[in-house]
Amino acid sequence: MAELTRVRPAPIAVRSRRPGATAGLVARYAVLVFTVILSIFPLVWLVLTSLRTSDELFAVPVQLTPSTVTLEQYVTVFTEYEMADYVTNSVVVSLATVALVTVLALPCAYVLARFRLPGIKVVITVLLVMRMIPVIALAIPLFAVFSGVGLLDTVLGLVLTHAASKLPVAIWLLMAFIQDLPKEIEESAEIDGAGVFRKLVFVVAPLIGPGLAASAVLTFLFTWNDLLIALTLTSSEAAQTLPVGLTNFVTQFGIDWGPMSAAGVLMVVPTLLFVWFAQGYLVKGLVAGAVRG
Repeated sequence: MAELTRVRPAPIAVRSRRPGATAGLVARYAVLVFTVILSIFPLVWLVLTSLRTSDELFAVPVQLTPSTVTLEQYVTVFTEYEMADYVTNSVVVSLATVALVTVLALPCAYVLARFRLPGIKVVITVLLVMRMIPVIALAIPLFAVFSGVGLLDTVLGLVLTHAASKLPVAIWLLMAFIQDLPKEIEESAEIDGAGVFRKLVFVVAPLIGPGLAASAVLTFLFTWNDLLIALTLTSSEAAQTLPVGLTNFVTQFGIDWGPMSAAGVLMVVPTLLFVWFAQGYLVKGLVAGAVRG
């Protein structure tokens, strides 16, 4: 038999690394590092300012790090400005709003995603429109209504206002997760005798955990950082939140920078911790909502 001549494959040409690729990579990392430093510098400076003594705040030249670390400004915040009430109100309003929004948004999103009811498209359109309306536009009507029913300058009034303004976003977000769930899972639960309520609580809710967490994080952040609604609907320390309390440091005689920095740290730290522990769920929720939207 004649030997078959093996045809050797042509050698693959190896592309040489272009000098510009390394320079481009270095440039991208440089821009990234600069952006990160630019983003965290105000927070770092806020913390360092809150740890300085009152005399060192206006020292010339300005030192990057405090020569003496002290908690004097934090003591002043709670003794002279009585910020404990503001912090308590912020925690109560934020957590109560998160709980109320979650309890109401989950069944609403489930109905809109799974049932074909008359006028459901109109409801979805209204939710989309409500997402675009800034809540401050409703402050004056809410002020008039709450003053008539006795909810003005109350924690309950703030909770109801924030819950109503955050519900459209939460419903829209949870709808995306529920629509992505295979209906066969719910049908299997129906075969086992589960009703609508049991399916929602024991089947759907655990499977859309990232969506619920993302909704809770967004609701908490928007509620915790709100100033305009709390400033409009409250007038005393009994219901005012921490953002409103920060305005007390600005007086006709100037700005008390030290205690104001300490109060700013107290406002920022809970949000950082909340986002840190739920950042994975938050990213999944935002990506899912963006894809479906």
